[in-house]
Amino acid sequence: MSSHDETRVCTDPAYRESVFAHMADTFGVTVTGYTQTFLGLLNMKWTVSSADGPLFVKCYHPKRYNLSDPDLNRQVERSLSVQHDLHLRGGICPDVYSAEGRHLQQSPEGYYYAVMQPAEGAPPKAGEVGAARMYRLGRVTGQMHTLLQTLPAEGTPWKPSPGGIRGKWQANHEAALASAEPHPAVIRAIERQDDILQTLDPAMFDGLEPGWAHWDFWVDNFLFDADDHVQVIDFDTVQYSYPEIDTARALLSGAWHEGALQREAAAAFLTGYREQHDFPAGRLPVALKLLWCREAHWWLRASMLTHASIPPKRFAEELIWLTEQWDRLDELFGDW
Repeated sequence: MSSHDETRVCTDPAYRESVFAHMADTFGVTVTGYTQTFLGLLNMKWTVSSADGPLFVKCYHPKRYNLSDPDLNRQVERSLSVQHDLHLRGGICPDVYSAEGRHLQQSPEGYYYAVMQPAEGAPPKAGEVGAARMYRLGRVTGQMHTLLQTLPAEGTPWKPSPGGIRGKWQANHEAALASAEPHPAVIRAIERQDDILQTLDPAMFDGLEPGWAHWDFWVDNFLFDADDHVQVIDFDTVQYSYPEIDTARALLSGAWHEGALQREAAAAFLTGYREQHDFPAGRLPVALKLLWCREAHWWLRASMLTHASIPPKRFAEELIWLTEQWDRLDELFGDW
């Protein structure tokens, strides 16, 4: 998930040729054919054929991930290691291959990439994941969180900062007022965002337990195969924060449709989730507010409903709804 509204696809053959040659030297894999996958922003992804069977290759574009930055490099290596661990212990995601103890590889030309098992299945349509699939997704999400919480804590967990959020709100508000084509719904949501921030008390989140989260858990990153088995992909941004971020994001992405959270599908997700991980009754309003604190400044921007591509526009619609319902979330979902 990205807040950027720009060209989503890169097809530079120099990346592909460099990566495939390095794969042959590093893993002994000779690519006999490939298909490029056009999901995501800028990062190049190929499903390749080889004598050893199909593989999935992800090459990190420097405009998305400047992996010459040591801190970011360590973060992505950690994320790939987490995915490998989840595959071994739970089978809920594709494996990531390693060489010389590292999952993140670099070709001589400086291109960073990872080699994985191909994931089975396809992403569902946002907002239209039925109750049976949402139940399965809930179980896998709960299983993922249970496994993630066995990993050691790392640093201070992310928490909402009202001051930081307000600074970003101010920039978005000024840009919206200066926009040649401000969308009325976005302007209303930005103004309502100001009201919320004036009374936002981060203490409402004090009862949550910090833990690891996928941190990008929307429909593009969970796949259903023909038998509705779920595979989770794209752990690049896995974060020590609060698992409730994933829960709220999956519910909106999978079950928010035509201006409402579809109760049957959402309830099915929570039923499946609770079979694998704790989620006390009444927690959903807090989870949704936590997600709002993380995402509102990304998606409540002047151009989101007029010029954005489909995923950002969808995120904006979800966050507009969440902003409008802020004061009613306890009424709507307090007994869930």
